[in-house]
Amino acid sequence: MSREKIQTVLKRITAEPPLEARWLNTLSLLEFVGARKISRTVADRHPTLEVLAHLADETRHAMAFKRLACEVAGGEVSEYLCPQEAATYFQTLDRELAAWATQALGHEDVKLNYLLTTTIVEQRAMLMYPLYKAATHQASVRTELGKVVTEEQSHRLDIEETCKLRLAQAGVSDLSAPRAIEERLFGAFLSALEREVSSPAPQPDALPRQPLERLQRV
Repeated sequence: MSREKIQTVLKRITAEPPLEARWLNTLSLLEFVGARKISRTVADRHPTLEVLAHLADETRHAMAFKRLACEVAGGEVSEYLCPQEAATYFQTLDRELAAWATQALGHEDVKLNYLLTTTIVEQRAMLMYPLYKAATHQASVRTELGKVVTEEQSHRLDIEETCKLRLAQAGVSDLSAPRAIEERLFGAFLSALEREVSSPAPQPDALPRQPLERLQRV
């Protein structure tokens, strides 16, 4: 998909504070789901320092985006932008990448699944967050996004290199296939966002409320 399409959606979102508050709440949800995934897999028992640092970063990002959502909205935010599609993007991506890795290795490897999902999701974040930073009119959001990008980069490269090394040992030379999976799934999420932000804004009482236990299941 083109950067232009992503930029167009982000410009539409940031043009209206209520939309941006819901977008920030959606980002908080995605970061929270990611943190829960880490805690239930490679951090289900006392993990390494590296994994703990990653878990702490993802949890802090979820809190930071929620705080910004409330700041932009002027109060607590309970609505999202395309929450079901957002959760479907992450959960389906995690499942499909795990299935691809299992086929590549010939057996399941929970650590590799973690490395691969982290690599692919954070590659997307490294594209999305700078574009969002450029689009937003909120100074506090720009400041926080700068911090998030720095924190993501601090562990992303090491995780990506470890992931590539483990795949290379199994005869996989690049990440083109996992990237194609992510591109397809993110495209569906982006199209849902495009439809949502192009529609007339619903009244507060009409905003859809999704059960969080369904959205956050990983």
